[in-house]
Amino acid sequence: MKHITLVAVCVFSLALWGQNSQQMLTKKFHDSESEKILKELQTKLNSCSTVLIEFVFQSEKNDKIIDEMRGSLSVKGVKYTLATKTQLIYCNGVTIWNYMPEQKEVTVSDYSQNDDSQIINPLNLIKNYAQHYKSDFIKESLNKGVMEQIIDLTPLKASSFYKIRLVIDKNKKQIIRLTLYEKDGMQYTYAITKFLANQPMEDKKFTFDTVLYPGVEVIDMR
Repeated sequence: MKHITLVAVCVFSLALWGQNSQQMLTKKFHDSESEKILKELQTKLNSCSTVLIEFVFQSEKNDKIIDEMRGSLSVKGVKYTLATKTQLIYCNGVTIWNYMPEQKEVTVSDYSQNDDSQIINPLNLIKNYAQHYKSDFIKESLNKGVMEQIIDLTPLKASSFYKIRLVIDKNKKQIIRLTLYEKDGMQYTYAITKFLANQPMEDKKFTFDTVLYPGVEVIDMR
C-alpha cells in the first residue's frame, strides 16, 4: 500500500487531534454496541492534551511476516512527531517534514486537515470514524487476562483496503491493536505497546531542524 511506507500514511499522525469529535453523520452505518464503545474512546481522547505512544508495526501476507519495526509518536494538539528507524515525520500544524535517514533527504509540504492519508491512524481514526467508516461490533473475549473488544470498520467509499480491525482494552478504554486489510492480501498491524497521556512536550519537538542534520537534501513541495 503506497500510503503505508511507514507511514507516510501517518497511521499515527493525529491530524485532527485538537478538534472536537464531530456528530455522527447517520446512525444506520453503526451498530449500537460499536457506537457506544467508540464514543467512550472519543471521550477519553478528547480529555488528553498530549499523548506519547510506542508501537510495533508489522506487515504480512499469506501468514508470512514481511517487515517489522518499532516506532513512537508524540502528539500535542495538531502537532505530532512520528519516529521509526526508516522515517521521521514532523508536523507543527502548518508544515510537515518527512525525513528519510538512509536517503538523507527531507520532503517539506503544507499540512492539510483534509488529507485522506491522515485518516488511517488509531487515534484520529476514533475521533472521526463516523465520517469515513461503517462500524460493527464483532465480539468481546478474555485474552491473557485482558478483556478485549473487537470492532471492524468498513470504508464508506472505494479504497485499496476493505477493513480495519480494532482490538480495544475494555477496562482501559484504549486501543491495543489496529490491523488494516488490503484487497491484495496484505495486512498491516500496529500494536500499541505504550500509551502515556498528558506528558509535557515543548513545541520545538514538532519542527524539523536542518542544523541537526548536516548535508540533508531539502525537497520543498509547497
